Order: sequence, then structure tokens, then C-alpha cells
Amino acid sequence: MTQWLYQRFTALIMIIYLVIILFYFSLYSFNYESWVAFMSQLWMRLATSIFFVLMIIHAWIGVQNVIEDYIKWIFLKSLINIIFLILTLSQLVYLPYFLLVTFNA
Repeated sequence: MTQWLYQRFTALIMIIYLVIILFYFSLYSFNYESWVAFMSQLWMRLATSIFFVLMIIHAWIGVQNVIEDYIKWIFLKSLINIIFLILTLSQLVYLPYFLLVTFNA
């Protein structure tokens, strides 16, 4: 039941984030300059970081449920869990670098 609640909570926050982006671009024109101006604000980069962390948590819970339901071999379950864990941790390590570092092009 707890995992179910975590997945619903992460989905709700991700929907709120997407509504904010859709609302912003319904008010302003969607082009490269407006996107850079919107995403260069610190609060938006932090919100995007939170969105991706919640998306990773959401995906982790979903993958765990699917693996438990459909894969019966213990070795294959462990292998898939380890691969997904490595991918997830690498995303969490590089996420702040790509979203919070200011690039001067």
C-alpha cells in the first residue's frame, strides 16, 4: 500500500509540474529564447530536478512491481534489479550537473 501511495504522490507532483510548463507556454510564445529564459531561472531548474528525481522514484516502483509480478527466476530478477539500479544511480549522479550548472554558449 505504501508503494502505491508513493507512486500516486509522484504522479501528482509530475502532473503539476507539466501543467505549470503548459500554462507558461500557453501565455508566451514557444521558441528557443523563451525556453532558455524560462529554464534559466533557479526555481525552474530546481523544480525540474525535483521532477526528474520523482520520475526516477516512480519508475523504480513501477519496475519493481512488474519484475515481482512477471519474472519468476531469482537470478533474472536480481540481474534486472542491478542493471536498473546502476542506470538509476547514474541518472541521479548526473542530473544536478546537467540541470543546475550554468552553461555559457
